Amino acid sequence: GGQNVNKLETAVQLRFDARNSPSLPEPVRARLLRMAGHRATGAGEIVITAQRFRTRERNREDALERLVALIREAAAPP
Repeated sequence: GGQNVNKLETAVQLRFDARNSPSLPEPVRARLLRMAGHRATGAGEIVITAQRFRTRERNREDALERLVALIREAAAPP
């Protein structure tokens, strides 16, 4: 059972410091951290782990796409 090895070697972790980001208005920041749920740390960082794909590059793109989607959702007026 070594099939999981490849996934772990190509997994990426994206960290975004939402609490200290100068480009997020306060209401968007608050919604973003609330929507991030368990992915938000106590320090206000959002951590997204991506391991769906076989290459690290594709996982990096996937993590970034998921972060952008989360920020867009938080930025939409409630």
